[in-house]
Amino acid sequence: MKGVDVKGFLAWWRRRLRRRNGGSADRSAPAPRVLGAGSVSRPETPGGLGGYWRDFLPLPDETPFEMLRAYRFLRDAVPDISDAVWTWKRLCQTERRVEIVEAASPRAEEEARRRVEELDERAHDGEGMAVLLDTLYGSLFTFGAAAIELVPGRGRGWIHDVTPVDVWTVRFRRENGRLQAYQVTDGEPVALPMERFIYIPIDRDGTNPYGRSMLRAIPLVVRIQQRLLEDMARAAHNTGWSRLHVRYTPEGRMPGETAEAHRARMVSAMTNLRDQISGLAADQNILTGDNVNVSVLQGDQRGQSFYDNHKAVEEQVITGLHMMPVLMGRNYGSTETYGTAQFEVVNRQVETVNCGVGAALERMYNADFALGGVPARARVKLGGNRTTDVLREAEARAKEIDNALRLRDAGLMDDHAARVVLGLG
Repeated sequence: MKGVDVKGFLAWWRRRLRRRNGGSADRSAPAPRVLGAGSVSRPETPGGLGGYWRDFLPLPDETPFEMLRAYRFLRDAVPDISDAVWTWKRLCQTERRVEIVEAASPRAEEEARRRVEELDERAHDGEGMAVLLDTLYGSLFTFGAAAIELVPGRGRGWIHDVTPVDVWTVRFRRENGRLQAYQVTDGEPVALPMERFIYIPIDRDGTNPYGRSMLRAIPLVVRIQQRLLEDMARAAHNTGWSRLHVRYTPEGRMPGETAEAHRARMVSAMTNLRDQISGLAADQNILTGDNVNVSVLQGDQRGQSFYDNHKAVEEQVITGLHMMPVLMGRNYGSTETYGTAQFEVVNRQVETVNCGVGAALERMYNADFALGGVPARARVKLGGNRTTDVLREAEARAKEIDNALRLRDAGLMDDHAARVVLGLG
């Protein structure tokens, strides 16, 4: 039997790695023409000798892909997580404005607006853009990413539909220096068309293409929380409520009664007593002999230690979900400044997420314009949420406008700079 050619196998394996890293399998092959300076750093790869068999890029921190399905279960089964995802979705569902820019003519601008309105109606299999955005936000805050596929119409003259892609089935692989997305269903990977596939990640980790779910930080805390709730439910049966305490004193033996007969009579008497008490209604009383004593044990367990422990765990859950307590039905203080500062941070996260969603919508509309030959571009602006004090916000805006006008009148800035400062240019 012929031995294994180790050197040949290692040479073949190095050629495979060079192909996957964008290199050449043959050193004698001519180098490709370089159009620009390449980066010195290298993107994340599966790496190691096992990289050939496990060639899909892993999730951040080597998180198993099965955890994505676990995130969906936690979202649907744990009230705090369900409420946090629901709240984040509502916070991000802000005013959406689509501006038509760089239009070649008024007719082109009118055609672009018509296409935007019609595409909004056709999106998500005719359910509309509002339903599509709700689905995308739910995916973003559950899995850390969302994805859509642009479905062209016949003749490729327009975008016929925009359909969401199940993120937990999406995998990435680096091929010839570029990312290629696959959808793994029933164990079979299917290459997705990158020119029509839009992936929206949040909280990416370095060169890893996948988004990072906020639920990644809380499974252990959630398990502790659910265990505390389970323990509380069990303890509630025995603490905090008044209970009957029945003491039975056995009667003496009757003349001529054997020990076995006496024991059987006592057991029968206790059984009858237990059955009478267990079936006692709230308006019924007990009639017993002198050898039975019935007393009431008052429940004085306040449960304060449980509340403190559960509150501490709740705070960890809320922190892991990047949420503020008042938006999840909690109120741990009355300081207005603290709540306002928290809400400002929440709005910054909303703006960050909406930047990615807005860029995806711009790519979607512009693809429809390109297919139809419309010389125009779309610019999507997703608004933010107003602060808790509308009057104070209006006064601050008025002072901001007044300061910009004074600087312009003093000649320190022109009209364009003033519009930029006010966020209008």
